[in-house]
Amino acid sequence: ADWNDCLNLNCFSNDPNESFQTTENRSEGSKAESLMIAGQFVIYGRDYEELCRRMGLDAEADRARTHVNAMVEAVKAHGWDGEWFLRAYDYFGRKVGSHENKEGKIFIESQGWCTMAGIGLEEGMLEQSLDSVKKYLDCEHGIVLNNPAFTEYVMDYGEISTYPAGYKENAGIFAHNNPWVIIGETVLGRGDRAWEYYQKICPAYLEDKSDLHKVEPYVYCQMTAGKDAARPGEAKNSWLTGTAAWNWYAITQFILGIRPGYDGLVVDPCIPASWDGYEVSRRFRGAGYRISVTNPAHVSRGVKQVIVNGTPVRGNVIPLCPEGSDNSVQVILG
Repeated sequence: ADWNDCLNLNCFSNDPNESFQTTENRSEGSKAESLMIAGQFVIYGRDYEELCRRMGLDAEADRARTHVNAMVEAVKAHGWDGEWFLRAYDYFGRKVGSHENKEGKIFIESQGWCTMAGIGLEEGMLEQSLDSVKKYLDCEHGIVLNNPAFTEYVMDYGEISTYPAGYKENAGIFAHNNPWVIIGETVLGRGDRAWEYYQKICPAYLEDKSDLHKVEPYVYCQMTAGKDAARPGEAKNSWLTGTAAWNWYAITQFILGIRPGYDGLVVDPCIPASWDGYEVSRRFRGAGYRISVTNPAHVSRGVKQVIVNGTPVRGNVIPLCPEGSDNSVQVILG
């Protein structure tokens, strides 16, 4: 199922020792659907619509918007479980990641991508979803994949239920997908919560736990044992992960909030309210930008003023500066 190759919604075996990654995929007649991919569809469908508008392809942009809006409504109608987003529908069209399930009632992937997409923001779904992540999935070592952990083999789900509770895909902590929730928290404007999650998986903050963590203190690892494991916090498979790229994306573009736009650099920080400020050096389209962010009001979000080379600009976009130039930018939050 999408990112999680151990949630095998179209593969079946009576042998828990069989590798589902090499088992025949019975996709014909399947009703399996992913709420994670639904969230991705909304995010990148909106990006595609904007690109089309920029290129003057308004008819194609309108077509994209129609499909994106339909997906949003479908998720609200069929992907919401009351307190969180469903994970999927299985081969038979039954709910995965629902309070109706015996185990594996809530999964991280769909909470991350649907909240990154802002689905259900006005209806309170986004806030409720992330509050459920905090309640059911969070622990001192990071956010686990699912809860409760599987203690019985579920043939319809496959390999995910063959691992011991708290390890690997069965309620282990994959730092790869924690940034999806971190970005979701910035959509809500909850900078303190986003930073809290980041500190739990960032190697620089784990040195005092190195005897337990057991991997190099300068690199992300694939999996950290979750709260249901025999040794919560013990890690394995360092380097084998896409975590570094995702955390770079989350911290630079959504917590520090400096991200590329068509018309310049967008400045939209979402930081802990206690921060006084920070500085960022950024090269963008051949120009250099020295960006100083100050937070006199101690807010998590809200750009009050942007000053570029001594001149105030409207909004929160740093206009494109000439290639080869070096520019000073002051950003005041409030």
